[in-house]
Amino acid sequence: VFIFGQNLSPNTTGSFIYTPNTPLNNQPVEVFYHIPAGNITNMPIVFSFHGANRNADDYRDYWINMADSNGFMVFAPEFSEILFPGGDGYQLGNIFNDGDNPSTQTLNPTNEWTISIIDPLFDYIKTDIASNQQTYNAWGHSGGAQFLHRLVMYLPNSNLDVAVCSNAGWYTVPEFGVSFPYGLQASQLSNSTLTTSFLKKLIVHLGQNDTDPNSAGLRHNSIVDNQQGLFRLERGRYFYNTSLATAQALNVTFNWEKHEVANIAHNAQLMANDALQYVLMSTLSNNVNNEMVENVRVFPNPVSSGYVNIKFNKTSNINKTILLYDMYGKIVLSKTLRNDRIDISHLKKGVYFLHIEDINHVLTRKLIIY
Repeated sequence: VFIFGQNLSPNTTGSFIYTPNTPLNNQPVEVFYHIPAGNITNMPIVFSFHGANRNADDYRDYWINMADSNGFMVFAPEFSEILFPGGDGYQLGNIFNDGDNPSTQTLNPTNEWTISIIDPLFDYIKTDIASNQQTYNAWGHSGGAQFLHRLVMYLPNSNLDVAVCSNAGWYTVPEFGVSFPYGLQASQLSNSTLTTSFLKKLIVHLGQNDTDPNSAGLRHNSIVDNQQGLFRLERGRYFYNTSLATAQALNVTFNWEKHEVANIAHNAQLMANDALQYVLMSTLSNNVNNEMVENVRVFPNPVSSGYVNIKFNKTSNINKTILLYDMYGKIVLSKTLRNDRIDISHLKKGVYFLHIEDINHVLTRKLIIY
């Protein structure tokens, strides 16, 4: 069912117009969404952030099958070029009037930042559907990854839980001595805010084939080229490694991760498919505890054919539900067991997600068949 409106309901796909809080109330945002069938008050909420093409409908559509298979809602706000012009209006979050020439005089108030729209939008959605969710997850690709990593850095106290930043063109690197938008000098970002941002779960998500220095829309100048490298994979590695070094120098906790994906270049759909595992590990693992993580062995993994053993180290009379998802979020195997193995001989080569659940716990593991 496709609808246009603001009465969100199960089993619908559509869009609605969201009016941000003052002073951004003259910059409405069209929010494209998909809601699976089911009890929406309990459904996790995932935001999908578009790139420079401002095609939020596509960024919703990347997730529809995965949302249906895994029971989460997806919302893709569109920041139009007219109302949020250029990189300053979107990718740089409107933190400064001119992000390439930052100063205390051109720093915008927090309530004018584009990134400040997301938490109130989350609250708006929650109110509309009477949701009991306290946090949301988010994925952004290319320009959307730029927007998302700056949201993490500048608004670390948001309700965002896991941020998956795929194939950003370039970054605001937590690096002293390099000016904003490429580093922290003149960024007006305090050490305390940066320290809090390092506590967030930010996934630097990189396609290993995203190595074209002439890729369309990839910014080049003497500063960013010499600092971060010439292509997206190199720049993402630099961002992560330098962020880790900065956190170590500050002697603070660092929860960011880097994950590279083989055989993928600058392809949003394929990166979304791989990002599903991080969404699953969070939205479907609210009841995970260390006991279950330590208690379950999945082997062999990777596996070439035959069977995969699932062993529970502690004897339990509680039945376990086993669900195996493919990269598109489709359930390819479902089984109830106590201490058993699963037959994967009929499955194609690829990456799968093994979802193990009992009445008390949930655990998701990546399974590779080669």
